[in-house]
Amino acid sequence: MRAIRYHDYGDESVLSLDEVPRPEPAAGEVRVAIEAASVNPIDAKLREGLLKPTAGLPHVCGVDLAGVVDEVGAGVTRLEPGDRVYGTGFGWQDDGTYAEFAAVPADRLAVLPEGVSFETGAAAALVCTTAWRALVTRGDLRVGETCLVHGASGGVGHVAVQIAARAGATVIGTAHGAEATEFVTGLGADAVLDYREDELADAVHEALGGRPADVVLDAHAAKHLETDLAAVGRGGRIVVIGQGAPVTLSPSVSLAAMFDDADVRFMSIMASMDDQRRVLDAVSPLLETGEISPSIEATYPLSEASAAMKHAATSGVLGKIVINVTN
Repeated sequence: MRAIRYHDYGDESVLSLDEVPRPEPAAGEVRVAIEAASVNPIDAKLREGLLKPTAGLPHVCGVDLAGVVDEVGAGVTRLEPGDRVYGTGFGWQDDGTYAEFAAVPADRLAVLPEGVSFETGAAAALVCTTAWRALVTRGDLRVGETCLVHGASGGVGHVAVQIAARAGATVIGTAHGAEATEFVTGLGADAVLDYREDELADAVHEALGGRPADVVLDAHAAKHLETDLAAVGRGGRIVVIGQGAPVTLSPSVSLAAMFDDADVRFMSIMASMDDQRRVLDAVSPLLETGEISPSIEATYPLSEASAAMKHAATSGVLGKIVINVTN
């Protein structure tokens, strides 16, 4: 089968399209004929060696997939050949999903509704589980609360805006540029702020009519955490899904946060294996009705995975970049 691998760590140039043996499913696994995968920031971290694949090199890229069950391993009763599935959390402990087939744990896969395309399923898998778990599970977002989503035009951010709006929250997104602002507004944000503003916390309060934010989703805590703590009110919850650099706080900010009983909560969807299918099972009917709809900026064939990863790494991407494995 064809697979995109890297034999050394580095930039997109280390990727190669290789012929490798088709994997056999072990007990508790199914083999999926992959139709589509998507590009995520963790793919680059693994490719660059910032995170090391458990099995070493060479390594197949990709952490999420959508496709059709091809074969089931011993003990698997929930899925059978022909089932349409999607899932995430792969490609770290084992080979990934930029390939024509993958053998993966059956309990990490959800059924993809018939009316949802494989490209949409692949685009949704990691970002929906991340955004849902951040806002609903870790953030405990409730109807009538206020929610600040940083990077609201990006992969996780643009889905988080939709989830927060559907949950009945007032949603403030951050983005940069007229096109991104229009995009985020169309997703259901009540206001969109330029993340380059010097006084972003004040702008959040103003956009909320003087109210503080109850929940914040932050993918770059080193840059935004002090702003987040200034933006939240008493009992505010800040969910950090990425740092970007070491996080430091001035004593005055941390003291104010203590008086507010503000929480900073960390999470990683790749370290939440037991939670992923449960979240996708909740997301699936919303994908089917269109209540949650991941946006796909561009689709690349498997042979152009390097270009897909390079595209995903540029600033200003609206939504997701998808790899069509069958092309």
